[in-house]
Amino acid sequence: MKKNTDKSTAIDTIIFDFDGTVIDTNRLIEEGLGYFALKYRGSTLTQKELSELTGKTLEDQMAYIKPDKADIMVEQFKIWYIHNHDSKTHAFAGMKELLAHLKVLGYRLALVSNNSKEAIEHGLRHLDLSHMFDMIVTRNDVSEVKPSPEGLLKVMRAFKLTRSQCIYIGDTAGDIKAAKAAEIQSVMVGWTHLTKDQIFALEPGWVLNVPNHLFMILDEYILEGNRVAG
Repeated sequence: MKKNTDKSTAIDTIIFDFDGTVIDTNRLIEEGLGYFALKYRGSTLTQKELSELTGKTLEDQMAYIKPDKADIMVEQFKIWYIHNHDSKTHAFAGMKELLAHLKVLGYRLALVSNNSKEAIEHGLRHLDLSHMFDMIVTRNDVSEVKPSPEGLLKVMRAFKLTRSQCIYIGDTAGDIKAAKAAEIQSVMVGWTHLTKDQIFALEPGWVLNVPNHLFMILDEYILEGNRVAG
């Protein structure tokens, strides 16, 4: 695939969520939440609870488990998370290859995540991907996390992008809602925790079942743009 260079239809920047999209932190987060739920409320979380907590901030997750202990739980969870991170996480199959191919083709890559700067930097070092992204926006860089579009709009302003020049790829409802609020196209990864019905209700622009199928999505996006322009 060659990158399209027609400014009227071309995507210039591809923005990714990180946890659950680029890096498989599902086991890490599920085990961590389960451990803290058992420790502080005496019972583990149901699958429905885990699904509802996915993508929320650490503060919101801990407050859900035990509101009156949330502050100390947040600090303890940060320590647990870093200690267990590398042994329980890895890049989703094909994702590192996708990022490398996109860079070769000349796409600008960015990250917008609800996780902390410290956690994102740790994850990028673990995967040896720190050099891949031209801009990283974490919860430390915004006043409102996703589903607010603030992080996405921050990237768009930094690179002077129009709505048609970028696309956002994520795994949670908050990701798709943020993209819609920013009025840019959204892609839901097929390895999300969400059910097919939940994905359908969110109405993402596309569903990405395999990382390298992103190139087909980009081609389709260009064709749609050409039809509109014509």
